[in-house]
Amino acid sequence: MNAKIRFLSHLLFLITFGVHSQDFQGIYQSSEKGKSLVLSISEKGELLMGKLYHADLSSREFFARKEKSGFVGVFEVEGESEEVHGILHKKSLTLTLKGSEKTVKMERLSKDLEYDFSKVFGEATKALKDKITDVWILKEKYKIENGEKVFSVENGKDYMYAFNPDGKYVVDVRYLRDAEKEAEKKIPTPPEFRLKAADYFEMSQMMSWKIVGNNIHLFPRRAVPGFPDIVYAVDFESDGMILKDLENGWIKVYERKD
Repeated sequence: MNAKIRFLSHLLFLITFGVHSQDFQGIYQSSEKGKSLVLSISEKGELLMGKLYHADLSSREFFARKEKSGFVGVFEVEGESEEVHGILHKKSLTLTLKGSEKTVKMERLSKDLEYDFSKVFGEATKALKDKITDVWILKEKYKIENGEKVFSVENGKDYMYAFNPDGKYVVDVRYLRDAEKEAEKKIPTPPEFRLKAADYFEMSQMMSWKIVGNNIHLFPRRAVPGFPDIVYAVDFESDGMILKDLENGWIKVYERKD
């Protein structure tokens, strides 16, 4: 009898709470023709958040909470919000936009949020890559703290960085030399271990870049275990490029080299 009660209690727990254990995290793509959309979802307990990407790589923020039959949330852009309900069945996600009563069906491409879905929007990704590919001069680097700009020591140095079409990201050798001088002030390096000109050149060629969604990912050309991608949100203003480091909040303002 006790075993039967324990079984029924366990079953009741699964019925009551099991629906909340649905795993929504992943990258989803619209499965209907003419609706090129990609939705990224990450989980924070019972909360969901992410972005809805359109074919032109514009995006809307996504926030939701889990419910028994799926989730209820909103898509937000420029202060405007639209309520959305979602139901997940295996890999199929059905979104219902309450304002327009439109329904969009999506398929989960991957549970890995680092999935490179740029191929979904091939033409838009190519256009963005072509726009970024060039040599850029860093004009400003700052953070916003207490409503004020806090500038980096890199300001006014006019360091140059190249986003090459072959995916190579080339760092200004002057930046590397200056960074070593700053480090030398804190921890002196024995002469035999100091970098030579050839070392600086090799270091300047060590990184690669790629477009994922509407972000730039920087990563070592040769895999380094445990080294995460550096991810920047990219925007353009006139002929300038603005990169925001999504990890630490630094904002870099570049102008295109003539």
